[in-house]
Amino acid sequence: MRRQLLRLRPYVIAAAVGTILVIDLSNQWEVPVTQLADEFHDRYLDRIKADDEAAALKAAADSGVAQAQYAYALRHTSYAPAKLIIRQDKDVSFRYMKLAAEKRHPRAMAILSLYYLKGLGVDKNAAEASAWAQRAIEKGQPMGYRVLGEIRLEEAKRLPVTKDDKKQRAEVAEAIRKAHELFQHGADLGDRGSLRLLGAEYDAGAPDMPKSYLKAVEYYRKAALKRDADSIRLLSDRYEAGEKAPRDLKQAYAWTMVAIEVEDREEDRQRLANLGAMMRIEDEIAGQELGAQLIKDLTSESADALARLNPGR
Repeated sequence: MRRQLLRLRPYVIAAAVGTILVIDLSNQWEVPVTQLADEFHDRYLDRIKADDEAAALKAAADSGVAQAQYAYALRHTSYAPAKLIIRQDKDVSFRYMKLAAEKRHPRAMAILSLYYLKGLGVDKNAAEASAWAQRAIEKGQPMGYRVLGEIRLEEAKRLPVTKDDKKQRAEVAEAIRKAHELFQHGADLGDRGSLRLLGAEYDAGAPDMPKSYLKAVEYYRKAALKRDADSIRLLSDRYEAGEKAPRDLKQAYAWTMVAIEVEDREEDRQRLANLGAMMRIEDEIAGQELGAQLIKDLTSESADALARLNPGR
């Protein structure tokens, strides 16, 4: 009997180790053990591509494939590359993004939190936005920090403040400080929304963030070079108007060139022509050279689209 037990010992140990590994993988992926096979297929065997035909992508999404649900949702927004947009539809995007998030797709979790925060395709719901943002952060998605930061700022605005009440003022200052801390986490991880919001906070000034237009421009520039259209146009406006920065038509011209590169809107082309008409030829050439360098420094469209459409699960 003892010899038989000794012969079985390697199998018993292997079974025990296998059980531990399965349970550990189940915990890491947040998937019930019974669903591990399907999860493994979705992660490593499925060959869904973001640029698949719309009908094929929808069929895969409706069959429950998380990556297909995510891509199909995003292709109903303006954030997909122009040639891949099926049509812009907030309701469709929300419905499929929620399906993908519920299947633990990390990027879908982050975007769903933003939908709840902004009321895109759904009523605004700060509690849902916060819950999904926290889940996204746990999966390594920096957009979650941005959403939590915006929620903290909204909370700070709603806090009652009496002029001479130091306790109330301290509570507001702490809420704002926490929001800035969250934005900084997101910015450090490369989230362009967090970078833009930090710029806005430096523009306005805050208890732990003294007003600094130079710092604001620094963060707007970082966001702009990650193809953040709002930051790009803000820089162009700022340099043209000479508001919170010295007037510099060469910079305005260059950032307008970047705006055209990123979104190619007719109004930006007209603006570029108007700026050129106000400039000496040597300044216009200098603006063109600066714009060309900024475009060279941009995150490439393909890399940006890939990061959004084909993120790691």
